[in-house]
Amino acid sequence: MSFNISVAAVWKKVYFRMPVYIITGCMVLYASGVLAMDKILFPNGNSETYRYPKSGNITLSSGSEKLDAFFHRGRAGMPVILYSHGNGEILAWVKPLLADFIARGYGVMAYDYAGYGNSTGVPGEVQAYKDIDAAYRYLIEKEKIAPGDIVVMGFSVGSGPSCYLAAKEQVKALVIVSGFASAAQVVLPFSVPFDKFPNAERLKKCRIPLLLFHGTGDKIVPIRNGEKLFESSAAPVRKFYREDAGHNDIFHKTPGFFQKIKEFLEKL
Repeated sequence: MSFNISVAAVWKKVYFRMPVYIITGCMVLYASGVLAMDKILFPNGNSETYRYPKSGNITLSSGSEKLDAFFHRGRAGMPVILYSHGNGEILAWVKPLLADFIARGYGVMAYDYAGYGNSTGVPGEVQAYKDIDAAYRYLIEKEKIAPGDIVVMGFSVGSGPSCYLAAKEQVKALVIVSGFASAAQVVLPFSVPFDKFPNAERLKKCRIPLLLFHGTGDKIVPIRNGEKLFESSAAPVRKFYREDAGHNDIFHKTPGFFQKIKEFLEKL
């Protein structure tokens, strides 16, 4: 009899504490997910495929890390494109895109995130902010580029550091290609606590002119992200191009991509 009473007492205690156990377990799982989000956002950092000999012509100091970067001044009177690439590419692979901008007279600054290409360190949200800060400081302090001559441009995960910089520094314009509203909103229609790269929230307070490109067939970052970025933006001048393209092919499938950028910047 005493054994049965003990079992009943234990079960009663467990039963009434079950919600606490469930909530605690969910919190642990959620915290683990948040901690792992940097790895999800930058899955290729430090992988053998994405390590590469130095392909830039300058080196940036990003905190304690050294970043491989490329700078070209461009023609007099032309802005400099500060470009942040996606998480599935490295500086060496975006050289053709940079060459297209250079051929049109633009200056360019592009860099590899920490852990990518020939850059040291481990990539992540906070580190990405340091990385783009280093690129911006180089343009302002070393090359004496005026803030009003810098166009910040980010592709995919590059939208994160780009929105961060545009929200806190003076630049000419912000161009986002296949960007996301936040890291969680790549897969969810809403943000979550401790989300990474809260781009849409940052744009609510950012009055930098905004140009958006997003593919209607993007299966990696659904177009609802581009739409939310546009709707959230406080920019007095903004333009959104919905293109018949996916995620990685948007540059090639956007008719007049460079012309659209040129026309937008000329209106400013």
